Formats: sequence, C-alpha cells, structure tokens
Amino acid sequence: MANAIHQLSVLSQSPYLLAPLLLEFYQHVEVQPKNILLSYLVFPLLFSPVAQTKLQRINRSTLNTKFGDPTTVEGLEKRLNDFKEITNKAMQVLLEQGLIKVNADLSIQYMKEESQKNHCKQEHIKAARNLAKLVNPFLVEDCYRILRIKKL
Repeated sequence: MANAIHQLSVLSQSPYLLAPLLLEFYQHVEVQPKNILLSYLVFPLLFSPVAQTKLQRINRSTLNTKFGDPTTVEGLEKRLNDFKEITNKAMQVLLEQGLIKVNADLSIQYMKEESQKNHCKQEHIKAARNLAKLVNPFLVEDCYRILRIKKL
C-alpha cells in the first residue's frame, strides 16, 4: 500500500506535468534581474488551499493586500523548501524544451507557447497567471520580504 501511495505522489508531482504552470507564470511576469528566484514561489502558493483561493480573484489587489495577513503565509518558507527540488526539475524541463531562456542577469525570458496545458487544472493556471500579475510591480527582493521569507 505504501508503494502505491508513493507512486501516486510521484505521478502528481511530475516535473513534466507541473512545468506548464511555471511557463504560464513566466509568460505573464515582467523580465527583471534575478526573476528566476520567483519560480520558487509558484508551487508553494499554488498548492496551498488558502493562497490558491486568494489568487483566483485579484481585481485591484496587490501582493501586500493579498498576503499582508501573517496567517495567510504561515508555513510558506517550509513549503518553499519542500517544493525546491520539483521546481528545479520543472525549470530544467522548460529549458530543455526551449520554452524559456535564462539570461546573464538570472532573469527568465519566456520564449514560446506550449500546448500541453490541458492536463493542468484551470484553477492552477489562473492562479499562476494572477500571481505573475501580483509580483510584476515589485522587485524580487520585495516579493520575498512581503511574503515574509527570510531565506531560500
């Protein structure tokens, strides 16, 4: 039974299945130095029920208003560490497929569309797009400060 549960977690957290969410995020985020570090925020926020609910509607919200309450980002730093390896693998998938490019200043540049989004939940795709819109006005360091993340 434990082996079956392990196999289900491997399938649900496959970098090939999760890479389109990162691609959706980078399709809508502005290119700025060191924005590769923003990739580590995507999965922990998308797969947190509280954060995902907040990311579904962002009308006139900012990163400060959505995540200003400390209880909203509670445990985010631990989740960030939990998702670090899968984020690295998903980024590698996007690089190998030529869908993104890493510039010299560690910025990620979106290159082209991938049509393999149909296996991702629409809520996750929308949340990734909305997260990109929320972080756009801020520098990378400010995003981490607002989300109360002290170390990566």
